Amino acid sequence: MTSGLSLALAAPAPGVCDVWLIPIRPRTAWIPLLSPPERDRLTLLGATTPSGASLVTSRAAQRLVLARYLGVPPETVEATRSCGRCGHPSHGRPHVPGAPVDYSVSHSEQWLLIAVVGSGRVGADLDTVGPHRDVEGLARGALTSAEHHAHARLPAEGRRAAFLTAWARKEAAIKLTGHGLAAPPLLVDVRGPRATAPGVPDWPASAPYLTDLPAPPGHAAAVATSAPLTDLHHRPEAGTL
Repeated sequence: MTSGLSLALAAPAPGVCDVWLIPIRPRTAWIPLLSPPERDRLTLLGATTPSGASLVTSRAAQRLVLARYLGVPPETVEATRSCGRCGHPSHGRPHVPGAPVDYSVSHSEQWLLIAVVGSGRVGADLDTVGPHRDVEGLARGALTSAEHHAHARLPAEGRRAAFLTAWARKEAAIKLTGHGLAAPPLLVDVRGPRATAPGVPDWPASAPYLTDLPAPPGHAAAVATSAPLTDLHHRPEAGTL
């Protein structure tokens, strides 16, 4: 575990997104970075269980990563999850008030993704679909009619990957806007470079920009941003997190 001004990072320049992909595994050295409520939850889950490893990796890594941009010790970083739409204190987008960066988090059972931008807003998603899941059923429940028409015309062997890409793009866009369940995936179209949702109230007039990310095997990942991206910086550098 490292921190300090010597490892400080400047906020990404406009048009740049920093992408952190971190493996999920038991990390006992990171447990002290958890808040008291998070430690209580970890006690119930067990530090070496998959759920416990996911909790520790996600919450501690967020503090470690944000500390790099804020130039403060990671144990002092505290994000709020207050909802910008309804004011609920715990189901909104995670953010640090007054921070020079915006960020978004997503994880599968094996990997944690953190996306950071220095201007505007970002939403990120990392997903996988198990080999026994009914992709056609998922597609009927999550794709717009136009998307589903295009999906049905794909070769059968390409539909799982195509659906997973579309799903990651939808989730990223919905995370950026903070709509949650108020934006059903069936109403969010992600076929183009921007996410449109004409049937969703309060969808941004300037539709979110979509960028697919390289992802581990069997996964798909994407970010949605309020401004177009020109570059991705893949982190962490060896030995710095």
